[in-house]
Amino acid sequence: MRMQIMGFWGGFPREGGATAGYLIDTGQGKILLDCGSRVASRLAGYASVEQLDAVLLSHLHYDHMADLGVLQYAAASAGRNGRMRRPLALYAPGDPSGMLLHWDGAYTERHQIDEGRALEIAGAKIEWIPVRHTVPCYAVRIAFGGKVLVYSADTAYCEPLIELAREADIFLCEATICEGSGHSTGAGHMDARQAGMIAQQAGVKKMVLVHLPGDGDFERMLKEASAHFTGKVELPDLLRTYVV
Repeated sequence: MRMQIMGFWGGFPREGGATAGYLIDTGQGKILLDCGSRVASRLAGYASVEQLDAVLLSHLHYDHMADLGVLQYAAASAGRNGRMRRPLALYAPGDPSGMLLHWDGAYTERHQIDEGRALEIAGAKIEWIPVRHTVPCYAVRIAFGGKVLVYSADTAYCEPLIELAREADIFLCEATICEGSGHSTGAGHMDARQAGMIAQQAGVKKMVLVHLPGDGDFERMLKEASAHFTGKVELPDLLRTYVV
């Protein structure tokens, strides 16, 4: 698999940045994992909407789905002009239900996440579990070709996440809380120390800290994560293609 980070800021981005969005390319197809603010613009540099096999939304907060409406406009244009011959497949939680009102249409096919049923999309096995956030939220495990990518989504410290992330090659783990930051109340989120604890217990090979606060002390966060995780810890790199 190859992964391109579209955005990684939590809540709201720094100038010119984007909130959550990750493009995964298996060679058999492409999956967009979350679609936060400014992700549609970033995505245009890597893939067109008709090339997406699915969009997976971990949960229905704006920093993870704000650009979905914009992406639907792109899908409608692609459909009207014959570039897209099937609706855009969208997988998301069913609640909060009011957030779903405008997502049904001729160019979007919505599916509710079923935590008990794994899917195969673009040749990859997709599994998810509920995690501890302020609305229904799902962490995602994507396995392809003997390699595994796991995305924590937004969560407080959550022991079931340890098993989902077991021996992952890349673990995208949220680290929203940072001492001195005024970004978040902390409800439904972790700090870098807790992210490191989960990574260590899961035996992951590499962890990338995501959902970062715009006013965070990132060097401090790297040190806190590394104090609990003996593997490699990185900050997200928008210019890098991650090979899983």
